[in-house]
Amino acid sequence: MSAWEMVNRHVEAALAEAATTGIPAETVASNLITEAVRILKASRPLQDIRAELQFAIENLEDRDYEFMRP
Repeated sequence: MSAWEMVNRHVEAALAEAATTGIPAETVASNLITEAVRILKASRPLQDIRAELQFAIENLEDRDYEFMRP
């Protein structure tokens, strides 16, 4: 099992539990970001975390990168 598969399984379970208790998925997502930053702060410099978050922000839009196609 990959790290992504493990995390995805837990995220899906959290979203399902939240749905049964009336907690919006957006609230779960916001809390996941907070927890991810907390975990990263324990072992990575703030500049690295900032760069990773900035990369995610800059790539929020779904784009078709023709140069990346096989």
